[in-house]
Amino acid sequence: MNILDKLLNVGSAFDWITPSLAFVQDVFSAPVSDFGIPAHPYWGRKEVARLLKNNGVHVWGLMYNFEGDLLMFTVEAQQAELTYYLLQEAGIPILYAPGDFVNS
Repeated sequence: MNILDKLLNVGSAFDWITPSLAFVQDVFSAPVSDFGIPAHPYWGRKEVARLLKNNGVHVWGLMYNFEGDLLMFTVEAQQAELTYYLLQEAGIPILYAPGDFVNS
């Protein structure tokens, strides 16, 4: 996790706005798929968002868990397979994803 992400993580410990906005987006974009990847200095929020958006994936809710070791985000369910593929191709380990892709 780079220094900016660490700073944002500390500042977001009391952040209720990001999860609330993500929930609203989930409702309006349903069905959705959630992903989790390990926090890492080479793929922070900006890098993951850029990778996915540059490939046409609508991504939102990019946030670290409270401990700062997990980056979580959401995509539209119909884009989950593409998201999984893009993360794999970029060499980003996937800690959790829709079950259809984890066992394939």
